[in-house]
Amino acid sequence: MKILDKILETVLGLMVAVMVLGCFWQVFTRFILNSPSKYTEELLRYLLIWMTMIGVPYAFGKDRHLSINLVTRGFSEKASLMTKVGIEILVLFLSVFVMIAGGWMVTMNSAGQISPALHMPMELYYACVPIGGVLMVLYGLNHLITYSKQWKEAK
Repeated sequence: MKILDKILETVLGLMVAVMVLGCFWQVFTRFILNSPSKYTEELLRYLLIWMTMIGVPYAFGKDRHLSINLVTRGFSEKASLMTKVGIEILVLFLSVFVMIAGGWMVTMNSAGQISPALHMPMELYYACVPIGGVLMVLYGLNHLITYSKQWKEAK
């Protein structure tokens, strides 16, 4: 998982850098040149979508996602692990059926369409949903393996 983490860190870092440059270019062309770029707004929109769909699994894999543990604070170690396993199973279910299967259907339904400004195939933009789902499944399975090891140690 460390290799996957490093790849995602690099990709996300590059996306942020391109977004910063794109924002700078958009402001420069709009206010300095008085002729706004017609490409940067769409580019930034889709980069933000891709960054979100890749960043969420990355944060999930690093256990940096938002969690509300007010109820589970008082649980025993085993009860806490059981709750975490239940959550992971729910995340896996949603990732497979909503993100991967649903995302694949949306991606295939967009076949033949092109984006207005960049003239890129819309499948490229929608592909981030099933890719994010696959990443969520990989990280979820890794979490389940970790929790099973912790369960054995807790006995």
